[in-house]
This record gives sequence, structure tokens and C-alpha cells, in this order.
Amino acid sequence: MRIFFLSLVCSFFSGYCLAQVEVNFPKKGKRQLQEIRKPSLVDINGLWEGEVSQTMWDGQPEFRGSTGKLHVEITQTGNQVEGLLVCRAKFANNKGYLSYDKYFTGVWNGDVLKYQDVRVENYINTNRDFRHLETCLKKASLSFYQTKGAFHLEGNWQGTGHVTGIACIPGKINLTKVNPDDIAIEYASTANINFAQNKGKPVELIWEEDEAGIKKIKNRKVDKGKTIEVKSTILSVTVYDHKKDDGDIISLNYNGYWLLEKHRIENEEHQIDVVLSEDDKNPNYVLLYAHNLGQYPPNTVALIIDDGHTKQRVVLNSDMNVCDVIYFKLKK
Repeated sequence: MRIFFLSLVCSFFSGYCLAQVEVNFPKKGKRQLQEIRKPSLVDINGLWEGEVSQTMWDGQPEFRGSTGKLHVEITQTGNQVEGLLVCRAKFANNKGYLSYDKYFTGVWNGDVLKYQDVRVENYINTNRDFRHLETCLKKASLSFYQTKGAFHLEGNWQGTGHVTGIACIPGKINLTKVNPDDIAIEYASTANINFAQNKGKPVELIWEEDEAGIKKIKNRKVDKGKTIEVKSTILSVTVYDHKKDDGDIISLNYNGYWLLEKHRIENEEHQIDVVLSEDDKNPNYVLLYAHNLGQYPPNTVALIIDDGHTKQRVVLNSDMNVCDVIYFKLKK
């Protein structure tokens, strides 16, 4: 009744004003009328951070802290949204870490962001107990609200595994926009985000002119390496010392990201899951970077590549001047 009453009052006074004064407003075109009627949208461009939670399930891996931390870059053009979500999460009890880049799109109406994941790149899982753990391609309606000037997006998600397409246990997304004045601090504390880097490749990586192979990494030459064929995009990479445990310390770089950093190779096997990128521009690879030569140079590592069909053994040798590399070719 109150709304109806107010509309009557507004109509009455509008008629009264028109009866007293003649006002000739310029005629507006259709486009101008659309602009006037179009609601103004809150600007959600920029850097956001937050968490994704999931309904508990038996055997669910625990992260350091109760949930996985996210860093999100949103680009808004009108009501259309696209963006990049970066996950760099550590599992509890030193079980390893989870790392991936996820691209998404959305529609923003000023109150709700209709969010949808599109694809996952650079997926790395080093959890020793959970082989072939997937992330979920999510859909969500994220509601917007403000608290003390801060912008928030929150909502429930549903999704499917990014490799198998099997339905995931649903959960919740919470995002908070980073204050632009704090972005410099945010980048300093999350150095691995690398939003601006081309296709996620590290700045110190230099490819050959034909992009068929890597030329240098961190000013260290890269050998020609070798190429093996695999039958699946999901690979388990097992790492161990080739001969004796002689104190070799290595890093393994996969597609621009460190699978292992300054890791002491021992006779005990260390297994890592990766998902190959199907981008044809650059080949998928694992590169061995040596931090010492051990007691018996050069720094030597054995890899067992398991694609679910066959296991292939490869030996990589690196020293303080040259890195060895293995490339993967997907057999179609």
C-alpha cells in the first residue's frame, strides 16, 4: 500500500507541474533512452583474493589452513566478465602442494556475477597420497555485497572434474576485492601469480626462434634434450636418484612452473601428477636444473613417466652450466 500511495503522489505532482509550466525537452533517440535506462554497474575490475570451500567427504585432503587460497584477476567490460584464477595451495602435514591456473567467464548485472570456469592450465599436484586428484570446473551465482567500503562476491558452486567430467561435491566461493593501494604489497607477497606473463612462461625462460625448444633458463643453456610420445594428457612423473644417493640437489621445471625447488634427490621415489597442455604453440616439457653436482658429477636424475598405458624411463643430466630437458608429444 505504501508503494502504491507514493506512486499516486508522484503522478499527482508531476501533472500539477506540467499544468503550471510548459517544458520542451529535446527528443531523445532510442540509443539515448537505452543509456538512460541501463543500470550503472559497480566496477569489479581488478585483483581479488578469497577461498573456495567444499562440503566434507570421506578422505578429503586437508590444506594448510582449512581451505584453498585463491588469487583472482577480473576484467569487466560492460556486463561481460572474464578472468584468471590462480591456485597455489599447500597440503597439510607436508604432503605436497596443488597449483593451477583457471580461466573463467561471467555475466555481471550489478548484483550477481554468473560465474563459469572455462579451462584449466598448468595443473600440478604433488600430494603423495592422492594420485590423479582433480580440480573442479565450477558454475556459481556470486552475490555482491559491501562491508565498510570493501567489495565481496559470495555464493555456492557446483561443478565437474576438469579431466573426467565427473560431478564434484559442491561448495562455496568467497572473494574480496583487493584495495588498489595494497596491490604492490599483494604482488610482493604472491610472487608466483605472474598474471602478466605470456602464457604463464617465466620471465627468465628463452625459447628458440622457431619455439621448438628451450634455449635458456635463468641465463643457463638448455641442451637439445629428447622427446617421448605419451598416450594421455594425465602423467605421473616419478623422480629418484639415478645411481647412488650422492647429495644431488635439483629443481624440476614443468611448463614454466617449478614442480620441485631445491629438492634433495634420494633413493626414495617422489611422485608428481601433471596434466599436459594441448596448446600447440609450445611443447610440454620437464627440465632439470642443478643446484650442485653431488659427490659424483654431473647431477643425474631418473624419471619414470606413466601415462596410464605404459611406463617410460628417462635419465636427465645437468651441471652448473647446462640443463637437460625432456619434451612430451601427445600421440593422437
